[in-house]
Amino acid sequence: MGVNESNGEVYRVTGMEKNRIILEDMEKLVSVYGDRFNKLKDSTILVTGANGMITTWLSEFLVYLADRHNIQLYLQCRNLEKAKKAYERYLDRKSFHLVSFDFENNEIPDICFDYILHAASPAGTKYFMETPVDVIRPNAVGTWHLLQYARKTGIKKFLIFSSGSIYGEGGTDKSVLTEEDYGIVDPLGVRSCYVESKRLAEQMGIAFWKQYQVPVSIIRIRHTYGPTFDLQHDTRIIPRVIRQILNGEDIEIYKDPDSVVQYTYIADMVAAILLVLLEGENGGAYNACGDEIVKMDDVIAWMVEADPSVKSALVEKEMDASYRFGKGKGLNFRKLSNQKLKGLGWEQLYSNREGFARIVRYYLEENRSR
Repeated sequence: MGVNESNGEVYRVTGMEKNRIILEDMEKLVSVYGDRFNKLKDSTILVTGANGMITTWLSEFLVYLADRHNIQLYLQCRNLEKAKKAYERYLDRKSFHLVSFDFENNEIPDICFDYILHAASPAGTKYFMETPVDVIRPNAVGTWHLLQYARKTGIKKFLIFSSGSIYGEGGTDKSVLTEEDYGIVDPLGVRSCYVESKRLAEQMGIAFWKQYQVPVSIIRIRHTYGPTFDLQHDTRIIPRVIRQILNGEDIEIYKDPDSVVQYTYIADMVAAILLVLLEGENGGAYNACGDEIVKMDDVIAWMVEADPSVKSALVEKEMDASYRFGKGKGLNFRKLSNQKLKGLGWEQLYSNREGFARIVRYYLEENRSR
């Protein structure tokens, strides 16, 4: 377990330095799921898109498991310089490998991976609007080449990172969607480069399983939050609120009772990813999401109440013409069922109230330690 340093904020584990919050979360996952993670022993793992918000935490956790399970970990990153900074403290470890091969052009190293976790994909509206081709390529072309590679070399599991957005907009009157449901996608819509290419990636995975017996599972990830946001560049509401808290600024939001999200804390999401990887059925898809739908004003209230040192206040404004989300938007929000995931033994370990408080405390500790 961790050894508490004198400042109470940094722990050391097998030569690694971690913020207390992250280490506590990782230790909790091992205490709950440790026997399941033993299946990773003596394996070689590839994670594509390892600079992402979810994959950064996932990769950190796999490093945490590497020594006890003899894991060789390969992290594929498009921006290798950014990755070297993010993972600097692991670069001298023999089990840790940063790579930047271009799998979209079928330039894949001659390594027999036991597990491939394919997560590489731009996932923000900015990319959908400005560079839709770059959104499609890793999901469609990249998935094709990686599946062909897995077919050639053999593999224990190929895990496709998909999205809750594949259910589309409308087309069903159900309030809770299972993995067997689907909705309507406008093929000419702004977000469709992402949604349609994710749908194609899923179908390619199923096709390779049916025709070539490549063991593929799919995880459909819902909104996730945690202490690995890129605060400098991420413009979404949660990292924006964190920046405001760190700066001691008040946080203004519109009073919209229909502004709701089905959020999942990062540690719970990583547990879901690994359970689907290790125990998910071949050819099966799994919704990965928490139990709760929460209102955004509650989320921000939990964040400003997370620590006595927070000076920010929540300021709610009446909706006016400048509010860019139409009233009633939240009424069309579809909750995803996580019952199939729970069938693998997954449980939500962190409520959203607890999870949002933890990420604020994480960034406050990081800010104080600089």
